[in-house]
Amino acid sequence: MVKRESKPTYSRLPLRHLIQRLIHAPAVLAMLWPVLLVFGGYIAWQKWGAEHVARQFYGLDPDKIHVTERPPHIQSDVVDAVYRESKLDQLSLIDPGATARVAAAFSSHVWVSRVTAVRKLPGGVVDVHLRYRTPVAMVFVISRHPEISGRSFFAVDEEGVLLPTTEFTREHTMQYLHIEIPEVYPTGGVGSSFGDPRIIGAAKLAAILAPHRESLRLRSIQLHDSSRTSPVPQYQLVNDSEQAIPWGSSPGEELAGEPNGSQKIRRLLGDDTTVSTAAAR
Repeated sequence: MVKRESKPTYSRLPLRHLIQRLIHAPAVLAMLWPVLLVFGGYIAWQKWGAEHVARQFYGLDPDKIHVTERPPHIQSDVVDAVYRESKLDQLSLIDPGATARVAAAFSSHVWVSRVTAVRKLPGGVVDVHLRYRTPVAMVFVISRHPEISGRSFFAVDEEGVLLPTTEFTREHTMQYLHIEIPEVYPTGGVGSSFGDPRIIGAAKLAAILAPHRESLRLRSIQLHDSSRTSPVPQYQLVNDSEQAIPWGSSPGEELAGEPNGSQKIRRLLGDDTTVSTAAAR
């Protein structure tokens, strides 16, 4: 008895035979080809084509990123660094979240304190408003590392955030107040807090003293002997003549009955001297 062979189903046919059967299929079946082509093209466009066109014609050009003019103390190219490190070359301006991604990218830069606004302008231009970090003091440090001996300075802003020391020469360090507190060393890298509350307090103090550093001939900020018994660090100022001038608590940390920062500066400058807006913060 001869077994009758079953007719092969499309699922069991090799791809080549399946294509041949579809080619020779009735006209009704052949009408599906345009639909399949359109559908396949749509899927391919969504997966690869749209992304390619978006990058090619709507990609973010670094030359069209306009940022707030950087101050003289920043030597490096902020736009170039952010563009490379944050992979903004992969960003499309037609992306609804483009401005948010640009803001996040610039916020991560060590020299940027805050991104205040990001706007997309005609012609592929992106306008970014930045608030930069400003160095207010140099922290004098004696290295604790067993393989690195010697003395060095670390630049900090008014919040006690470490700034890139590579952008400051030895001559630059002499243009700022020095914070001289024994046995201190940063706990993090650039862009992070120094990590010592005494340094953070001294940095706040340096910020309000900076406009008057030269007129008062101030050289450094040190801890006062009273810090040993006080609940908050107590500071003293040292001028070019090595004269120690008691100051007290850092701005915002004053003890009960203690004058605030602007009152202390007024006392140093003389009662008839107008305290600047920067000093009155």
